[in-house]
Amino acid sequence: MFSHSAVNRTVTLLLSMLVMAALWGLGTLSDADLPPVAYTFLTSVFLLDINSFSDRVRLTLQMTGYAAAVQFIFSITGEVAFLQIILSAAAAYYVFLTLPDHRAGCIVLLTGYMVFSASPGFLPAAERCFNIFIGSIVILVITSIANAGRASRAATQFQLLRCSPRQALRSAAELGIGTAIFKLLQIQQGTWIMLTILFINMSSSDNMSREKLAWQRIVAVPVGIIAGGVILSAFSRIDPRLLWLIPFIGASGFFILYDNGDFFMFSVIFMVTLTFFSDLMKGAYHSFDFRETLLSRTISTLLGAVLILLLPMHKQNKEKESA
Repeated sequence: MFSHSAVNRTVTLLLSMLVMAALWGLGTLSDADLPPVAYTFLTSVFLLDINSFSDRVRLTLQMTGYAAAVQFIFSITGEVAFLQIILSAAAAYYVFLTLPDHRAGCIVLLTGYMVFSASPGFLPAAERCFNIFIGSIVILVITSIANAGRASRAATQFQLLRCSPRQALRSAAELGIGTAIFKLLQIQQGTWIMLTILFINMSSSDNMSREKLAWQRIVAVPVGIIAGGVILSAFSRIDPRLLWLIPFIGASGFFILYDNGDFFMFSVIFMVTLTFFSDLMKGAYHSFDFRETLLSRTISTLLGAVLILLLPMHKQNKEKESA
């Protein structure tokens, strides 16, 4: 049967995602609003097992401040490629070194790198800062509800997986090189180089090495995009109201990941979901170039995975703390 933890995490993810989406009105999500939504549901799941409300508040505020600052810096430096490359690597090193958990660092940096595909400039960046702080309220409310009644069960021991300086430097190097490849070569969908690195780092564990996850991701991304394209090809038109089914489809992939750690199937379903979303957000239905998307996103994923394989990392040092 399904594990209680996987169900709890998936419901938490789904609720936080839908609440954040609803704050901007049904069906009116814009590209600029995706980073705050992603930050909110990923952070909600990450902080779910922290039983102490005060500890949850402290880490939420720390992550929120970092995420808002990182995305703001990335947004306003978008026109200066060299500066953005340097700041990208420096920000990654600082985030990984100073946050108490490398997974928190991955979430913060995912939020930052997602703005490469959002509206650049000062005002959109400032608006996203505000939305990310709104997201922190959603995070605390949703996780508090999810933790209600936990006192009657065995307390969950939350493990902090802190980066060593060497691991922080290696992760920063991977992301800096990935950003340089993207910016200097102007690779379409190049943001997925960094997103691939971060998804793999966030999902790695003692039982699942980064290298194994990298190979799985290389295969799963084109499989998921092709599957999404095949499904879409069966429809001549998709009702835009079906946009609200997308979070549930995506949540099923996260459930698979939480339930049995199947990173491959999670990646496949994630890419199917993303293909549906890309098609619906175009507004004209099937107007995006499927073959170009398949090629560019697969190449970017391959580049991110290769950087992981070229720079292997020692096992994380576990710092066990009761949150």
